[in-house]
Amino acid sequence: MTKLTDKNIRSQFLKMLFAIVFVFSIVILGFYVYVKSTNEHLSQQREELSDKAKIVSSMEESFSDIFFRARGYYAFKNNDELQQLYSGLNLFEMQLKDFGRLDLTVEELELYDRLETFTITYREQILPEAIGYVETDNYEALQQLSNGGANSLVNEFIAYAKEYNNQTEVSITQLFNEIIEQAQFYTLLYIVLGAGLLLVIGLIMQRVISNLILPIEKLTAATNSFVTGHYVDINVVREREDELGALARSFYDMTISIQDKEEELTTQNEELTAQQDELQANQAQLQTSLNQLEKFNKLNHVLTFTLDKQQLLTNLHTYVRDVYKFDTSILYLVDTQDFSVKGMTEQSAHQLMRNLHTDKKVRLEEEKSFVIKREMLQGHETIAQQSYFMYDLYTAVLNSEGKLVAVMMATREGHMFTNQELLDINGLMNQASIAFERIFMYEEVERSRKLNQKIIDTVNEGIQFVSKVGEVVVMNQALSGIIHAPTYEKYEHTTQQSWLQHFQAIVDEPEAIMYFLKNAIIEDFGDTRTMRYRISQSLSAASFIEVYATSVYESDAKIGTMFVHRDITAEYEVDQMKSELVSTVSHELRTPLSSILGFTELLLTKELKQERQQKYIETIHKEAKRLTNLINDFLDLQRMESGRQTYTMEPFVLGALADDIIKNFQHEKNHTITLTNEAMNDRIIGDKERLTQLFINIIGNAIKFSPSGGEIQVKLENKVDQVVISIQDEGIGIPKDAITSLFQKFKRIDNSARRKIGGTGLGLALSKEIALQHNGTIWIESEEGEGTTVFVGLPLHAQQSIKHFHEQAPQDKQGNYVMIVEDDLSSAILLAEELKTKGFLVLYQDDPQKALEEALHIPLIGIVIDLMFGDKMKGWDLVHELRAHEQTKDLPIVISSALDEAKEKVEQYQITKYFTKPFMQEELSRVLLAAK
Repeated sequence: MTKLTDKNIRSQFLKMLFAIVFVFSIVILGFYVYVKSTNEHLSQQREELSDKAKIVSSMEESFSDIFFRARGYYAFKNNDELQQLYSGLNLFEMQLKDFGRLDLTVEELELYDRLETFTITYREQILPEAIGYVETDNYEALQQLSNGGANSLVNEFIAYAKEYNNQTEVSITQLFNEIIEQAQFYTLLYIVLGAGLLLVIGLIMQRVISNLILPIEKLTAATNSFVTGHYVDINVVREREDELGALARSFYDMTISIQDKEEELTTQNEELTAQQDELQANQAQLQTSLNQLEKFNKLNHVLTFTLDKQQLLTNLHTYVRDVYKFDTSILYLVDTQDFSVKGMTEQSAHQLMRNLHTDKKVRLEEEKSFVIKREMLQGHETIAQQSYFMYDLYTAVLNSEGKLVAVMMATREGHMFTNQELLDINGLMNQASIAFERIFMYEEVERSRKLNQKIIDTVNEGIQFVSKVGEVVVMNQALSGIIHAPTYEKYEHTTQQSWLQHFQAIVDEPEAIMYFLKNAIIEDFGDTRTMRYRISQSLSAASFIEVYATSVYESDAKIGTMFVHRDITAEYEVDQMKSELVSTVSHELRTPLSSILGFTELLLTKELKQERQQKYIETIHKEAKRLTNLINDFLDLQRMESGRQTYTMEPFVLGALADDIIKNFQHEKNHTITLTNEAMNDRIIGDKERLTQLFINIIGNAIKFSPSGGEIQVKLENKVDQVVISIQDEGIGIPKDAITSLFQKFKRIDNSARRKIGGTGLGLALSKEIALQHNGTIWIESEEGEGTTVFVGLPLHAQQSIKHFHEQAPQDKQGNYVMIVEDDLSSAILLAEELKTKGFLVLYQDDPQKALEEALHIPLIGIVIDLMFGDKMKGWDLVHELRAHEQTKDLPIVISSALDEAKEKVEQYQITKYFTKPFMQEELSRVLLAAK
């Protein structure tokens, strides 16, 4: 580090800088202290004046309020005014004390003393006397007291307060002006100081330019001149005793030294140039070798690791043609005809492969490679000016048995193949031979593996082979279906933890299956282990699987475990069905048999009264009939499943059949069964007896599983080209997960609510078979505890489709219901068919009382009533009830009766139309359409 002296540039500038900074800091600090002190003094004065003005103003308000409250009290003797007077007096005394604490002038001190004396006098003397005068109503004395000097003091103080506030505002204004003047003065002073600072900086810059920049410019000019071979005088700089002088002297010495060694450097430079040319030539050769080595490394990697024939062909051919500069070439596999080509079309390549002479193939197997030289004569078809030679190379890739695997044919124009090139090419073909054999071996293994996989995929059992560590080695598609893993290929080569987690997630008893599988993987055992497990995690029905485990050995060492999973769901269900059949038969057959045997024994062994014997015989008959129905169900189901059940198909109206079936259940006391026929076309073709059996089964179930009674609604409606019958009850309902299994034979839901209800579990199975035989469908919708609805869809059998009826029907079906109240079913069906063709939705009732109840709840556009109902409510009674209710008082009523018209009742009940049987049904449709 250079020592600081008086002539040193750094010391000179540092001294100058320190002096300027010191002087300027002192000036700024003094100026700052003076400005701060002056501003604080002025601010203090302004705050004091402001505080005095605020207190005086507050005192003025309080003083005025005191005497205002006093006058209010004097005038009205209001104690609230007196209390506020005392509050104001207390406030004034506090404000007066605050005023006394300030820095007061002589005049202000005199005012303070007078106000303090007056306050004491007013509180202790004047105010009590005034209160006494007011209480005695001595207002004359009160007036004299007020004129005694108190009012003059108040007026004097108020005038003083106003004058004081005016003077305070003037003083504050003067202080504000002084602050502004001082700010202007300080601003001017700042400008002067800034100008002085700029002047000092200018002097410093002038000194820097003369002492530093000019000498540096001279040194720069001398350096540039030296580069161009000229000389610039720098003696003035050399004579300086500072750093620049030392730098100039060093520069001068350096130029002398460089001039002395210039010739030596020139000679060395020429030698270096020659060496550089040689190095560049070697570098180009080395780069070429490196490129070839890089290409060979890539080729060697392909030869070593690739299992793709086409990739091997392409990479080998590309390398050879790039290194040995072929003009045209092809490399192809003899068996598969896969190829890589350069300089010719694919069509030419295929032709060349097909036309390779057999003799050349034999020669290639014997010599591995050879070159054919042929002359190309000068001709019009070429651009050559003279004849030249073509060199065709034939080389082969042979397998270990010496047979041709691949052939390469390459051509050079005018450039022959050297012996070294042929040796190198043959060496590459030998390496390629090993690579091709490895690929062929892999393809053979892969073909065998795929064949084995196809074989095990055709097996119905799920096959799974795992290694000693539990990794899946092989599994088939059947296992994928069993364990619900559709992308079964992904499960191959998965870890033990992964596939065991899948099993754990799908089976019902994961602990047991985990124990079985893990032990089978770990332990050595020669026998076969078996276990059953159940899968019920999917939305479909549960499946039962039996798994066999066997250890697989190789040279007495265990290499893995083979698991065979077999779906035994069908067998399990057969076993369950057998158990359920035995249980059902043992219960359902023994119960009626026990009753028959018991009552028969009583009839044989005891003397009974006639009525008791009759009762026992009826019971025996009922139980025998029950036993017969049970056996018939078994036989019917067996005939249906074997295909021996006969069906007598005929066209008929389903609504009439439904009505007849419902009448069979009229004896039910706890259940109300209603039929609503909304189908505009319910003509089907079917076996009446079997369909009757179907609907009796379903309605019987609805009654049986509604032990608390309730309404059972039977409804017919059209959907597309079907008539759909729904039977809805208000019973105990069915759990969601049990609905899909209800159509199985002997299937019953095992819960406490159903255990008390008997049955074989064959009703729905028989119903399904009957529906399927009619090309129909059957399904169930239910909520547990809220009832069940069974739907049966049967295809229509009519010339007009339901779509045609919809086109004829009115577009707005809301409130499009017509009720027919008729005890003659044939007449009701005849009227209903007519009304349906006109788009009406028809409800049928043969009970006037039920008809009235429905009419009060269903929005009807009309009602057709027969007047004769035997012992039931008369037709006119029904009409009377309809007109008496608010909901039906304006309902159009049409009478259809064999009785003559009673005009007085027609007028009384405002009958829309009275038809005397027989009449044209079209007239009924016209009347109801007009009534809409």
